[in-house]
Amino acid sequence: MSKNTGSFLLGAIIGGTAGAVAALLFAPKSGREFRDDLNQQANVLRDTALDYADIVTEKGNIMYQTASDAAQDIRVNLSESAEALKSQLNETATEATKQYQEARDEVASAYADAKETTAKATEDARSEVKEGAEEVKDTTDKAASKKQPLKEDAKKVKEQVEEVKEK
Repeated sequence: MSKNTGSFLLGAIIGGTAGAVAALLFAPKSGREFRDDLNQQANVLRDTALDYADIVTEKGNIMYQTASDAAQDIRVNLSESAEALKSQLNETATEATKQYQEARDEVASAYADAKETTAKATEDARSEVKEGAEEVKDTTDKAASKKQPLKEDAKKVKEQVEEVKEK
């Protein structure tokens, strides 16, 4: 063996022995007492772990309840918003229908008025044309009746002129 390996081994043996002696000298309790203390510490740790588990469970339940309440509030708000929107949409549709009906009635009324006015204007025009035609006929008849005496007068005048010429 080399000198370094021998030194290391010697140091390990001396250190191990010193550690064992120190452990025996400084061990405050016997094995049974030590196991009892270990058992008590395990129970304390178990109780602490159970306490923490209870705390985590309680916090989890609180978080679950908070999330559940928030979700319910959101559902209620969405439901109320949907109802309000639906109501507003119905009101708008009703108003639009009413305005459409009013506009349709106004157009129908204007059409009826225009039709009546056109019919009256047409009848008035026919009446005036008929009266004008009668006036033209009367005037023509009067002119024709006056023409006959004019012809006769013209004949008489011509005869008189010929008589005067003969004389």
